[in-house]
Amino acid sequence: MSEERRDLAALAALTAAALASRLWFRIDHDEDIDALRFALGVERFDVASLRPHAPYYPVFIAAAKGLALLGAAPRAALALVSAASGAAAVAFTALLAREVAGRRAAAFAGVLALASPFLWLSSEKLLSDMAGAAVTTAALWLCARGRRLRRAAEAAGAGNAAREASAARARTAALVLLGVGLGVRLSYFPFALACLAVIARSEGGRLAWLARGRDLATGALAWLVPLVLIATPRDLVATTWVQGLGHFTRWGGTAITVSSPADRLHGVVWGIWANGLGGAWPDAPAARWLGAPILLALLAAAALRAAERGRAARAARDQPELFASALAYFVWALLGQNIAFKPRHWLPLVPLLIVALAAGAAALSPARSPAVLPAGAARGRALRSAAPAALVAVLAAQWVADAIALARQHQAPSPAAAIVGFLRDANAEQRPVLTRDLDRMIQEGAPGRRPVRVRGDDELVRAVEQAGPGGALITSEALSPAARDALAGRGYAISIRFARPRSRYVDALWSDLALLEALPAGSPAG
Repeated sequence: MSEERRDLAALAALTAAALASRLWFRIDHDEDIDALRFALGVERFDVASLRPHAPYYPVFIAAAKGLALLGAAPRAALALVSAASGAAAVAFTALLAREVAGRRAAAFAGVLALASPFLWLSSEKLLSDMAGAAVTTAALWLCARGRRLRRAAEAAGAGNAAREASAARARTAALVLLGVGLGVRLSYFPFALACLAVIARSEGGRLAWLARGRDLATGALAWLVPLVLIATPRDLVATTWVQGLGHFTRWGGTAITVSSPADRLHGVVWGIWANGLGGAWPDAPAARWLGAPILLALLAAAALRAAERGRAARAARDQPELFASALAYFVWALLGQNIAFKPRHWLPLVPLLIVALAAGAAALSPARSPAVLPAGAARGRALRSAAPAALVAVLAAQWVADAIALARQHQAPSPAAAIVGFLRDANAEQRPVLTRDLDRMIQEGAPGRRPVRVRGDDELVRAVEQAGPGGALITSEALSPAARDALAGRGYAISIRFARPRSRYVDALWSDLALLEALPAGSPAG
């Protein structure tokens, strides 16, 4: 079997293993309001009713709807799309590593991507993040492939028009795919804009900008035109405006709504190191401390590889789309995303980080030497050659154990879903359920209850007082310390009615969400 056939067989096996592992731990419940809206969107797409929320993710919803037409339930369809996207992301991470750092790095990257706890868990979520990351990684691979083919064509000189044409087709495919990807996850737009700018600039001239802008627009129009036709323009504009304004000014977790530099810096370090790379952290699984030295060693090897003899500058020249898009997205996430509480916003950078780890491991391998060596030298070289693979294998084993543990926890209902289940199954009560974010989940999952959405402390305190002598139930994300103190000053006792917390490495934002009970003094327990 030729080397190319062996590589294809290995890639197919890697992809199949990734798909099987993701499907094995799939879930069928709504973890949060975003997952609920995706499921509602698969049942019936409706912009005005936030089925799903803006920017509506039309390509992601269309893929799930296609599976639903074949008989899958909405949540099962979402799980299949996420799992398939996770498997694709593993494959394209390996392919990207091969273009950037060679065949040995590709093998390392494939193994690490398969084992990555963050990629694995993200592939279990009924959200669009993993599908968006898969599309982005595939597009970056096409960009890297186009660069390699173009360098080969330039090196060959005249008479190599075929390679140049292949390079141009790869760049076109990358931009069209990035345009389609905007309909999967619009918040990954910095990758599209950065790749467009780098490719157009390298080709030079106004015509290049027009041509490459057309490529990106072609992919975007493939989903934008149907979206405009399905949703009335008035609803589309009005709902998008309200959602966009709210995201940036009230609840989106941007630098405007979470302005503390310390919180955002913590979100960078904890999000990328402890989540994206599965690194050690005080409240993380203890086994991560075993893999942390290897992880640091591979990161150091990647940094040293980049630093030697101007290799970093040369790599930036050789693969400018990767560097420009990663930097653009990092800045956007730092300022415009909820990184303080949702590390999943770092997801599209994780395949690039894994490629860097794989390149560092490959760089530890000894350089080629003459075929005939003294016995001692040959043994030493064999050991040095095997050492990087051993490091990758140990780290991957630790990651797999961590990923399986997290995936098993993930199969249990999230704290939010557990609260909704409790409200659905507990004996009927007429007391209102005061909440800031769970009203839609309670309406859909526990229709016999009376959720009341409160937007501030004063509104919550008034609602508790208006509930009467029986008191009220409150979801903990709605009760601030100030509101708790205000209720205590009015004679109310606050206690936990129901709670089922789980690891914040599974639920980063609402890991300790609880259902509370507020009773006036002298009232019997509810």
